[in-house]
Amino acid sequence: MTASIPIASYGNNSEVAQAVRASLLPDYDVVHITLTLQAALSELPALVAGDTSAPPSSGLGSNAAAPEAERRVPRAVIFGGGLPEEEIRQVSEAVLGEGGKNKMKEGEGEADGGVRIVVVRREDVLAKGVEGPNAEVIGEILREKLAGL
Repeated sequence: MTASIPIASYGNNSEVAQAVRASLLPDYDVVHITLTLQAALSELPALVAGDTSAPPSSGLGSNAAAPEAERRVPRAVIFGGGLPEEEIRQVSEAVLGEGGKNKMKEGEGEADGGVRIVVVRREDVLAKGVEGPNAEVIGEILREKLAGL
């Protein structure tokens, strides 16, 4: 059995985040869930850079209960559809690092240890014929966007 691929998320709804996390298992493990802009900006850049010292402030994700030595560094950061574009931009820039050292365009595969930025937009969900947040549909969209990671 292949180990799950670790990813992190930023969204504003804990129930949807947990349901999406469950829908992605066993292939993808949402190790770190952030629910506020402040948490995403302070936690995700450090985590992507390899600093696993702080568990998620939300208490959500598999890193929350794991000892520091067992916490995993995400290979992608996913963003929920209810987030303002400006927040997605701010967090993406912070995660990608100064000078874009971890830079990858949305949807590209991992390169040189970089992290993939993946955004699920409301339009993506609507295109699947669903209105509102639906964890199964969001999981399906994420699987498509995370393919090849």
